[in-house]
Amino acid sequence: MFKIGDYVAHYKEGVCEVVNIGKIDMGSSDKEYYTLKPVYDAGGTVYTPVDNKRDQIRKLITKEEAENLIKEMPKIDIIGVTNEKQREGMYKNALLHNQCREWISLIKTSYGRNAKRLLAGKKTINVDERYMSSAEKFLYGELAVVMEIPRDKVSGYVKEHLDAELA
Repeated sequence: MFKIGDYVAHYKEGVCEVVNIGKIDMGSSDKEYYTLKPVYDAGGTVYTPVDNKRDQIRKLITKEEAENLIKEMPKIDIIGVTNEKQREGMYKNALLHNQCREWISLIKTSYGRNAKRLLAGKKTINVDERYMSSAEKFLYGELAVVMEIPRDKVSGYVKEHLDAELA
């Protein structure tokens, strides 16, 4: 169970702070809910049941786990599906599973596909762009919070550390 002030990863909103726990006035329900404030959406509010049976929220990774994850990025596999419909389903599942490794896999897959298409003189595919953007938003938001750096600096931080690892 989370407590007020905890930061959590929400499967659709990214990093959120738990600002309240209790019943909300939505009829006669006796269910308790977490009231979440998305860190990167000042006007947003999310309610999710405390019993959380669908794993809508999870504890953030630690700073140490984030540093290890960055080091392991080159070894994380891409999504190896050639069928476009299946790929979109895999992308969607990667986002819904709310796990950093799956976001990295999605980002690497989309980035590689886009780079190949651009080299061949083709346009990028909207599905790749859309899902990659969402995965980056979730991943970079979580890394920013746990590593205590601005979200817009995360991409550079990751690249810098990957370049150092590969040197």
